[in-house]
Amino acid sequence: MRIRHPLALVLALAAASALVTGCGGGAAPEPQGWEPDDALQRADETLGKDVAAGARVTMRGTGFLKAGMEKTLETGGERPYRFDIACDSEESSRVTLVLSREGGSGDRSFDVSCTAGEVTRLNLPAGSALNAHIDPALEDSPPAGVVSWQLLTLDPATVHGCPDALAGCPG
Repeated sequence: MRIRHPLALVLALAAASALVTGCGGGAAPEPQGWEPDDALQRADETLGKDVAAGARVTMRGTGFLKAGMEKTLETGGERPYRFDIACDSEESSRVTLVLSREGGSGDRSFDVSCTAGEVTRLNLPAGSALNAHIDPALEDSPPAGVVSWQLLTLDPATVHGCPDALAGCPG
């Protein structure tokens, strides 16, 4: 069976079109949506930035915004602490973190941005344990989001800014 010239020409044009389409000449790729694994990686990378020399991670954790957060942070010893928290979400712009010290005089709320690349850093003096709490999402609309945190001990000379986020600072 012989292939006629017009049929050969059609086949050649179809093959050339497939090559051009495969090399970027086709439709633009669909954008990828928010992915939990990518969000956790971004949050962890954010936490790793700006860690002072001599700082040591004593606790670390991650979780989904749907579940909220309820952690007891041990802050005994002589050295001050810093609590770093990062949130990444496509549906929530911020969450509220509530910190309270066991036996303390109350609690304090902090807004935590859920924008990739942002971290909230809170300096805390050594003392009794702290409770860290973020409300879980409502059941009817669970946000897609993750929170990643770490508790570090610091050299007292490397504490910058407000030395006690719970007590608050003037200014």
